Amino acid sequence: MRISMELKTEKIEGWELHALEFENDHEILKNVILGQLINIQTQTGRKDDKKLEWQQKIAKAIKSERGSKARSSSNSYAISLGMKFSRHEHQKQPLDVDNFIKPIFAGIAAGLFSSDEIPSNVIDFKDFPDSCFRYLYVERLDDHAVKEGVAIVISQE
Repeated sequence: MRISMELKTEKIEGWELHALEFENDHEILKNVILGQLINIQTQTGRKDDKKLEWQQKIAKAIKSERGSKARSSSNSYAISLGMKFSRHEHQKQPLDVDNFIKPIFAGIAAGLFSSDEIPSNVIDFKDFPDSCFRYLYVERLDDHAVKEGVAIVISQE
């Protein structure tokens, strides 16, 4: 089976990243979400709250971008991420990028697949699978002194 997709350069709100896009997708979702990137290596308490707030912020932005109709989790998706880190936010510690991806995917899945009736602040992120994210592209963009966040491009097969 031949997959018709391209790696394109996208410019979104001043951010430039590469993105995998299916050739026949005319409803590509693009968004930049600013905020401290949170990883899965959380400890109990405040960091768990920050992770939940980050996932809710992503879900809300994706729901807003997709419109009132939830997407189907039975389709295949290409997800592209461009992440900018602020070294100040992470106390100049080494950043293990793969640990920051899972909370972003959970927010994307909830934003794509949850119904409009479910507010982003009450979503149970375990209810929405990311197993249909078949093609993944992650790019660490140049670190920024102040502005941290993620640019997201979602293409549906």
